Amino acid sequence: MHDDGDIRVSSAEREEALAALAEHHAAGRLDANDYEDRRGRATDAIVRRDLTSLFTDLPEPRPRLEGATGKGAGRNAARPATARSSTRSKVARILVSLSPFIALVAFFRTDSWLVFLLIPIIAILARAIDD
Repeated sequence: MHDDGDIRVSSAEREEALAALAEHHAAGRLDANDYEDRRGRATDAIVRRDLTSLFTDLPEPRPRLEGATGKGAGRNAARPATARSSTRSKVARILVSLSPFIALVAFFRTDSWLVFLLIPIIAILARAIDD
């Protein structure tokens, strides 16, 4: 018989763990170094034990890892929202990454330094997309 800790984790479970770690970092429970270390370990996690070990000293929120052994309907209902969230996060990251280049092109086209204000505006919009 196998231990639940030996069950492989999905990308959605890794993303949920990363989101929980970000909340703990924002709450001040994790300093920057510990947060980055745990983020790396969560990204590299293969089995549930790898993720649960990251939260042994932290209160809620924690990733819900019971979905892989639960009944099919509840698990499938949550999957589309996670996929949409992941896609939105990717779009938001791409927008933020491209914002300096967009502003630079706009600067050369308009000769106005005000277009560099597009960088924080795009970041704010990307944050709104990601939420």
